[in-house]
Amino acid sequence: MAISRFSYANLRVMDLPKAVKHYTETVGLRLVESDDQRAYFQADECQDHHCLIVSLSDRAGIDHVGFKVNDPSDLVEAAEAAAAHGLAVRDVPLGEIAGQGPGVMITLPSEHNMLLFYHADKIGYAGGMHNPTPGVSKNKIGAKVTHLDHTLLSCENAQPTVDFLTKVFDFSLTEKVVDPGGNLIAAFLTCTNTMHDLALGPGPNGTFHHMAFGMHSRGEVLEGVDILKEDEVPTLEYGVSRHGIAGVTTIYFHDPSGNRNEFYNGAYQAAGKPDLVPPIVWDVENFPRGAFYYENQIPETFFDEVT
Repeated sequence: MAISRFSYANLRVMDLPKAVKHYTETVGLRLVESDDQRAYFQADECQDHHCLIVSLSDRAGIDHVGFKVNDPSDLVEAAEAAAAHGLAVRDVPLGEIAGQGPGVMITLPSEHNMLLFYHADKIGYAGGMHNPTPGVSKNKIGAKVTHLDHTLLSCENAQPTVDFLTKVFDFSLTEKVVDPGGNLIAAFLTCTNTMHDLALGPGPNGTFHHMAFGMHSRGEVLEGVDILKEDEVPTLEYGVSRHGIAGVTTIYFHDPSGNRNEFYNGAYQAAGKPDLVPPIVWDVENFPRGAFYYENQIPETFFDEVT
C-alpha cells in the first residue's frame, strides 16, 4: 500500500463568505467552486481540484484531512488494515466531495478523520497548461503561496497514531519531541520526501492546531506579512520567526473563524523511505527553541488555542 501525499484539509468555518474572502484575497488561493455550504480552493502551482475545503458549521476546526494513494487497490488494503487495527472505517461515495473520486474515511486513534482517495479532477496550473507564463502574474491577488504543505493536529497522546501511521501506512517519523522518560510529546511525519506532511502536538483529541502554506522564498513570506498587515489580519506576537524544528521561516495568523494558518518556507528534504534514517530528537526542555528558534520560548496560547 502506498500513500502518495498530503492532498487537502477540510476545515469547518462559521462564516462562509468571510472564509472565501480570507483564503482568496489574503492567502492567495484560487476559488475553484462553491455553494452555500462549501467552498473549494487550490494554490497556483497545483493541478488537483482542491487543496482546501471550507465547510459551513456552527464551530471552527478540522473535519478531515485528505491523502492520495497511488492505486485504487490501495483503498481496499487501507480499509482492511485500519479495520484490523480496530479503527472506524467508512466508504465515501463518489459525489460526496466535489472534484475527487470515492474514498475511505478512517478515524485515527487521535480521533481525527483521514480520508484516502485515488482520483482527483485536474484544473491545471494558474499559469496555464499550454505555453504557460512562468513566474507570478502581475495580477496576482493575495500572498504567493505555492501549495498546502502540512497540517498539525492536536491530541492527548500522539504515540498510538504515530504507531499506526508508521507501522501500517508506512509514514516516516522525521523529528520528535520527548519528555525525560522518553514519552512522545510531539511528532513530525511524512509520506513523501518533504520534512512533514502531518504533525501531531499536545491538545484535546480531534482538534486542529494549524495548516501551513508553502512559499518559494523567505522574501515571499515577508511579502505575505505585508499583505496580512494591509488586510488587518492579526499575527502571532512574535511576528516572523524561525522554527528550530525543520529550520523554516514562519508566520502564524488565523482565518475569520479562528483556524490557525501559517506561511512557511525552507524545510529540508526527508529521505522519502521509512526507517532509512533515524528521526531528530528534541528533549522537551529544548522544545521552546525547536518551536521558536529566535525567541527560545513558546507563547502561552500557542498550544492552548486549538479549534
